[in-house]
Amino acid sequence: MKNRKLFLTSLALLLLTGCANIPLEKEAASVKVYFSLAEKTGCDYVGDVVASDGNLVSFWFISNDDLTRGALNDIRNEAHQMGGDSVFILREQLQYTTSTTFVGSVYRCNK
Repeated sequence: MKNRKLFLTSLALLLLTGCANIPLEKEAASVKVYFSLAEKTGCDYVGDVVASDGNLVSFWFISNDDLTRGALNDIRNEAHQMGGDSVFILREQLQYTTSTTFVGSVYRCNK
C-alpha cells in the first residue's frame, strides 16, 4: 500500500511538472526568429536546430498558443547555446496532436 501511494504521488508530480511550457532563458532573449530567408545577408551559418514543446500528457493542459510560444522559446534557447543570434525557420511550424515543432537554421549575424 505504501509503495502504491508513493507511486501515485510521484506520478502526480511528474504530470504536473510536464504541464509547464519551456521558458525563455534571459541570455536568449536577444535571439531573433525570422520566417523569411531574405533577411540573412552578411550572416555566418552556425547549424540547424529542431525545437518543440508539448508531450502526450501536457497537450491536455497547455493551449496551442502556449505550445507555440514554448517551441519558439526552445528554438531561441538552442540558437543561443549554439552561439547564434538569429534563427531562420525553414518551414512553417509542425503542429502535431500533442506538440508544436519548429525546424530552422541558426546564423550569427551581429559580428
